[in-house]
Amino acid sequence: MKITLKRTSPNYRQKLSTINIMQNLMIAVIVLAAYSVGFNFIKYGSDYGIQALLIYVVAGVVAFVTDLLCGKLFKRNDAGDNKYLNAVLSPLATGLIFALTLPIGTPLYVVGVGSFIAIFFGKAIFGGFGQNIFNPALVGRVFVHLSFSSQLLSYLPGAADAMTGATPTAALKATHWLGASSLGLADLFLGNYQAALGEACTVLILILGVFLIWRKVIDARIPLAYLGTTLILAFISGLVCGIDPITNALTHIAIGGVAFGAVFMATDPVTSPTSPLGKIIYGIFLGAITMIIRLKANYPEGVLFSILIMNMLTPLIDNLTTGRTNQKTLKQIIVIAVCFLVSAGTVGGISTTLKPVEEKPVKVPDPIPDYLFLEYKDGAYIMQVKGFGGDGAPVKLAVTISGDKSLGVTPVKYKGETAGWGADLLTSGVGESLNANAKVFYDKVIAGSVSADELDGIDTATGATYTAKAVVNAIKGALEAAPKVEGDLYTFNLTANGYGGKKTPMKLEIVINKATSMFESVKVIEANGETSDFGADMIRGVHGEGLNSKAQDFYDKVLNSQVAFGDVDGIDTATGATMTATGIVDAMKTAMTIVNDVLAPNADGAYVISANGYAGASNPMKIEVKVSGDTVEYVKVLEANGETSDFGADMIRGVHGEGLNSKAQDFYDLVLNSSFSVSDVDGIDTATGATKTANGIMEAVKKAIAASN
Repeated sequence: MKITLKRTSPNYRQKLSTINIMQNLMIAVIVLAAYSVGFNFIKYGSDYGIQALLIYVVAGVVAFVTDLLCGKLFKRNDAGDNKYLNAVLSPLATGLIFALTLPIGTPLYVVGVGSFIAIFFGKAIFGGFGQNIFNPALVGRVFVHLSFSSQLLSYLPGAADAMTGATPTAALKATHWLGASSLGLADLFLGNYQAALGEACTVLILILGVFLIWRKVIDARIPLAYLGTTLILAFISGLVCGIDPITNALTHIAIGGVAFGAVFMATDPVTSPTSPLGKIIYGIFLGAITMIIRLKANYPEGVLFSILIMNMLTPLIDNLTTGRTNQKTLKQIIVIAVCFLVSAGTVGGISTTLKPVEEKPVKVPDPIPDYLFLEYKDGAYIMQVKGFGGDGAPVKLAVTISGDKSLGVTPVKYKGETAGWGADLLTSGVGESLNANAKVFYDKVIAGSVSADELDGIDTATGATYTAKAVVNAIKGALEAAPKVEGDLYTFNLTANGYGGKKTPMKLEIVINKATSMFESVKVIEANGETSDFGADMIRGVHGEGLNSKAQDFYDKVLNSQVAFGDVDGIDTATGATMTATGIVDAMKTAMTIVNDVLAPNADGAYVISANGYAGASNPMKIEVKVSGDTVEYVKVLEANGETSDFGADMIRGVHGEGLNSKAQDFYDLVLNSSFSVSDVDGIDTATGATKTANGIMEAVKKAIAASN
């Protein structure tokens, strides 16, 4: 089937005239490109300016080379003036216009792929310049949008947060175009924001449009009809939606690619209608489709697809409107009016369906105390503290306590602390942003031992001050949770989660007589999170309306008398204030566990201690340590079933296993085969090839030293 179109394409015009048109177009395109390069250099720095320049260079070179190869492949006639037009002006114009539609963060390989697609699939396969049915630059732009959308960034990777926000178009789209731009109209029209390279400065684009109209490069009807329709439809949409219609109309014109598309893309004489009436109809429906896509489609910008859609309809418009244009003026006016009214009715109707986006309330994390005791586990106090992550990402640290000393801090959870800063301080004391004091802090406070008296004098200016202060607070909290010992009496100040949870925990004072294995007293000192008629009443021995008879039994047995260790598991907490009762019983179990873990010397004056080695808490080592004054008399590993041969098991026996280094023999000779000074403990190197085993042994040594004091 042969399709005959009643139109005139530029390749049929006088050649020199077409060359002049393309030369003037190139002047406007180069001015806009040069402005975008300068803008990025001045406003965002050399990296941005160089990237903008490279985008134009890559797009232009790939377009030129692709067109040159396609000319040879399809045996195009490039003789005489045609060679300059076809092989130079046309591909460079296409490549640069394509580049102007891209954001600054587009990877250069994506620029190259898109430029190739624009020339090969947008123009060459249709027969070259003057034969294409779609705007070639748009073909390339839509291809990269569909194929590489996640890489079309309005900022360079690694840019500051202030430069990585949504563009004004995307931001307003997120509000269904019912919000207000964070930028004023002056900034929007002058392009003081990141968008596609050629889209931002609407004022310059309009000035260049006037230049192109004056030079008769483009017909004024298309940009005027396009921009005018968009302006009026946005005004109508604003009226319908109850927002400032003038501001809304000007905003729609100022942002996105409306002005750029109206001047540089929709006016392409090859893909736009030829008759005056057809040009006006074309422009009206461009504006209408742009607004429809903006208001209802998922894509925040409608220019690209509106022009491609109307490119497809150009032959139909030409067939319906080509003819004498100085006759039937009234009919033409009626046709224009009908087209506009249909567009206005459609956009107005759509606008009635727009609803403001309800702002989702920002969840503010519940404030947490500077430090909070969570549980006692594997011989350590698990503390929750505020680090760099604040209330939203608290730090959990395991603190080993003996007497009034911390024997070391182990990070349990610290996702709010950042690599190079707090995270590295907790794990090694060495990081890119840490200072020399960080390593001292790590060795002394986190990996070493520190007494309660030393805490207030510790220097936390490590480069990760928030994290360092959190560690100090964790130790303070653990020392507070640890029992105060007077003979056989152990007094605890513990927190317990009742009805108020971690946000408002209860505070308890628990006194245990270790000699008799009895709870001498359990007192709730503070219970702000427990409610009247339930937990608050039970704690006071009052029968609240929400309580049952077991509540009085709980009060009498737990809070108003002594309790034997053996009776704790049998306490019934189903009192009507179950969460309160369970929290109290859990605190009692914690206190009981801690008391049972308190070291007491055996008949030989040595301490037998469980310590986690390679197998961890599931199969701990059993170690005997004897301390006399300032000397560690001996360290014996009694059980080490979890340690492996060639590593920990060999080191303990003084055998040089394959996985050990020379430090393993030194560790054996110094720690396991001789006596040594208490003052030497912190300097013993555990990086033996069986580091977990060595660390476990030294943990036991530190506990024994603390207990002996």
